[in-house]
Amino acid sequence: MKRFLCLGMVLFLAIICSSCGDVFRPIIIPNPPQFPNPAASHSVLIVSDNGIVNTGVETPQLGTAMVIDVSGDTDEGQKTIGLVPIHAVQQSATQAIVVNQSAAGADQDSLTKLTFSGTSISTASAITLPTGSAPNFVATTESTQVYVSMPGYTPPSVAVVNTALGAIKETIPVGLNPVAIAETPDAKKLYVADYGDSTLDGFNTQDQSPRTITGSFNSPLWVVARNDSQRVYVLNGNGVLSTIDTSGPVSDTVIDTSISVPGAFTLWYDVILNRLYIPAAQQVTIVDVSQSTPSTLATIPIAALPPSTSRSAPDPCAGTTPGPLKVVAATSLPDASRAYIGAYYIDSADNVCPQVTVINATNLTVKTGIAIPGFPDATNPANSLYYVPVCAATRDLVGPTGGGFRIMMAAGGDSTRAYLSSCDGGNVNIIQTATDNYALNIPAPFSARPPIVSGNQNPPQNPVFMIAGP
Repeated sequence: MKRFLCLGMVLFLAIICSSCGDVFRPIIIPNPPQFPNPAASHSVLIVSDNGIVNTGVETPQLGTAMVIDVSGDTDEGQKTIGLVPIHAVQQSATQAIVVNQSAAGADQDSLTKLTFSGTSISTASAITLPTGSAPNFVATTESTQVYVSMPGYTPPSVAVVNTALGAIKETIPVGLNPVAIAETPDAKKLYVADYGDSTLDGFNTQDQSPRTITGSFNSPLWVVARNDSQRVYVLNGNGVLSTIDTSGPVSDTVIDTSISVPGAFTLWYDVILNRLYIPAAQQVTIVDVSQSTPSTLATIPIAALPPSTSRSAPDPCAGTTPGPLKVVAATSLPDASRAYIGAYYIDSADNVCPQVTVINATNLTVKTGIAIPGFPDATNPANSLYYVPVCAATRDLVGPTGGGFRIMMAAGGDSTRAYLSSCDGGNVNIIQTATDNYALNIPAPFSARPPIVSGNQNPPQNPVFMIAGP
């Protein structure tokens, strides 16, 4: 018996030793969710512009950050932020950063650091940026450092900001008119889209050393990094999607430009399914980016919902004639079941008429359409009672030199809600995903502007940016 035990032990040791050599083993490539994980979000953060009060001199008012609790469909409170807010990023589970851009006669460029306690904002503190730097974008995958594009700085630069200390660490010169930034999830590389001179800047974040990028670009508008940090996708002004291999130690290469979506100015990256949703014109293009080179999964036409069957009073868009549809926004649920595509048209009565198209993420078919109550077009000066210049300065109307977004979409972390913000409407519209029906809207905080009708309360502020919050 003892002899068999010894023999068994020898065989066991032989098997272990054989596994230590040069033997092939299957490797599972991790597909981590982008930082922070969207499924952990229990709120939605809305950034609103307070507009301008004209008392002989046009005076911009401080904007507002508002939080909606996903589970209760309630306004969890607001905090005053800086002048002319236009962009934001969630930095950690308890912190978000908002970019506030200077306005005429009020050069107070800044960041606002929002600290959360649960789903409520506990504090809002300012971080000063250089006067006249006109910051327009903030990005990070780090817990104490963010990167802010400053097209008005001399020379145009990206500010490296230590948010724990509340101060600029250094500035990095970039190309003309930087309009978008992406940091890879491993926090090792940074990419800046320079719309003004059709370049893309790349840097190693540990020492800010430049990366060599082989390839050309055409007025790049948007940039995102894949969740494994091995690819970056650049949306160019001519609609071409450039795929960049970022796996090299010091250099990157454009490896694909086969996909084109003319008219697109932004895109949504689904970190769970590894897809890009690119809205443009009257369609949305869905791109698989899980492989080395991207491939188009589907191009889905989006049609305007018939007012006669999808809308009813008191919706001002009910009974009017639709104009051309503009597909401008997208989001997807963290449970990977559906995507929500935001669009709007201007009707014959000059109302903005939003709608949401629900797409089944499994078979890429349209599940349903949802009409969102409309509102008078705030970009038309003829609508004197509702005219709000900030809504006319959004990216989808004036290009990358604009401010925030006229319409945006976001999803709750538990996948029970989808949201559409409306600059014109001054509100955030809530869709219950269990039934894919419109539920209600929550007005933005009241503005400092005079009431639309004498004796009434002040009109709401105007949402220009929205993200899933902590």
